[in-house]
Amino acid sequence: MRGSKILASALLILLTANPSGSFAANQQTSVFEARYAAMKVAMAARDGKAILMLLAPNFSSIDVSGQMESGGQMVGEVAQLPKDPKKVSHTTILSAKVVGTTATINQRYDMKTVKTNPDGTTKNVELVTLSTDTWVKSGDTWLLEKTVTEQMDYFVNGQPVMHKVATP
Repeated sequence: MRGSKILASALLILLTANPSGSFAANQQTSVFEARYAAMKVAMAARDGKAILMLLAPNFSSIDVSGQMESGGQMVGEVAQLPKDPKKVSHTTILSAKVVGTTATINQRYDMKTVKTNPDGTTKNVELVTLSTDTWVKSGDTWLLEKTVTEQMDYFVNGQPVMHKVATP
């Protein structure tokens, strides 16, 4: 369970988006790109206060196994993540729908790194997830209220090792 919670926390480390569609959709997407970029910076710095400032007070993260954690728990998980200078990640915003003060973002997160085995050999690792995030507008600021991971795939040296899909 701990590993999936850490992976769920890692899912929030989102950096860039690949918007497509109309000008209005691009404009909506750019607002969330900025919020995700701020989250990535805060998480990379292990800055719990900055992370919490991006989250709604009732924030929840639900991993692919259905385990839920609060913002405070997520900050604790992030603080325990080792820094990985070899990690490269990319987030693609697949869709953004804003209705009033609520936004639903479907996104794909792809993280790649190189891990060293105890014997000194290396392996290429890739994590790919599909998630749905709910953002709420508080004043002029969008806050992340909920993230739900719907699918998670893990690869080692290009070979699938794990494929999990959330059950409704």
